[in-house]
Amino acid sequence: MNKIINGLFKGIEAVIAIFLAVMITLVFANVVLRYLFSKGFAWSEEIARLSFIYLVYLGSIEAAKDNRHLFIDSVLLKLPDNIQKIVYLLIQAVIIYLMYLVTFGSFGLMLQNLHDKWVATQFPIWGVYFAGLILGVSIIIISLINIIRLVVFKASVTELISVKKEDDPLASAE
Repeated sequence: MNKIINGLFKGIEAVIAIFLAVMITLVFANVVLRYLFSKGFAWSEEIARLSFIYLVYLGSIEAAKDNRHLFIDSVLLKLPDNIQKIVYLLIQAVIIYLMYLVTFGSFGLMLQNLHDKWVATQFPIWGVYFAGLILGVSIIIISLINIIRLVVFKASVTELISVKKEDDPLASAE
């Protein structure tokens, strides 16, 4: 099962890299074309915007998987173990609630814009809000797994929020 999940996240990393490459290439090409020839591709701005949206949302999922999102753990780690678990559970509950709001808000916006399209590419606008739906559902699942690891498998909060040393860019610089 871990092999499948790791493969899925490797795929997400590859998609993120593709979106980044597309975005950089299109923006650079458009800047050069506008500067040298006073013309550009109208569609490239829309594709770059879509690439950026999915890049950020998929990157947020990747960060949530490894607990690398914005999280201030200095106060949490100074608390006693039982209090750490309660606070961590509360944090995960808040994350689930916020992602619930993102999920249903995105779904509502998808329905509102079901028949609208972008001007230059004719890409359906609901595809932009679909990224929010993916983000919300994915992070809810990740948070539920974190809760299960804490409650059922008795993982410590320190284990759940720690970053592996080999993945830490600052650790390799020392």
